Amino acid sequence: MTINISEILANPSVVREFTVEPSFDTLKLKRGSYPVSRKAPFVLTVSKEEEKLHITGETEIHILIPCDRCLDEVDTAFPIRIDCRWNPDEETDGAEDVDEITFMDGCILDVDKLISDEIVVALPTKVLCKEDCKGLCSVCGTNLNHGTCDCDRRVADPRMAAIQDIFRSFNQE
Repeated sequence: MTINISEILANPSVVREFTVEPSFDTLKLKRGSYPVSRKAPFVLTVSKEEEKLHITGETEIHILIPCDRCLDEVDTAFPIRIDCRWNPDEETDGAEDVDEITFMDGCILDVDKLISDEIVVALPTKVLCKEDCKGLCSVCGTNLNHGTCDCDRRVADPRMAAIQDIFRSFNQE
C-alpha cells in the first residue's frame, strides 16, 4: 500500500491520519518466504514538524516461521511501533541514512516497505516451537515431537574409529 504525502510535505500544519493495512500476504526475504497469518488495519499518522516528516503508528503482524529444529510452523507475533522522523530536504550521503528512508520514493510513502523493514529488524535469530523441541531424526527425518522411530542415532566418537575397526575385524573372524 502506498500513500501520497505531497500535501503534508507542502503544508507544515497538516496532520493526516490514514487507516492502512499491509497488502502483502507473504514476507519475502533472502532466506525464504514466510506467510502472514494475521494482520489488521491500523492508523498511521503523518505530519510535518520543524521541516521533518513525522510518521507514527502501532500494529501487530503474525508471521508463520518454521521451527529451527523440527520445521513445524510457528505463529510469531511482531508488535510494530513506528515513530520515524525524516527530513525530506536533506541529501542522503551515508549508508545509514539510506537504510532509514527505503520506504520513501519522492512524495510516496510505501507502507508495506515501512512495515517489512520493522519486521526484518525484529526477526529472532532462533525460532523454536517449544523450549524442549526434539527436532527431526537425523536418519529418517521423523519429527520426534510427534512420534518416535527405530533409527540408530548413536553418534560414534571419531577418535574411537580405529579401535572400532579392530573390534569389527575380530567379530568377523
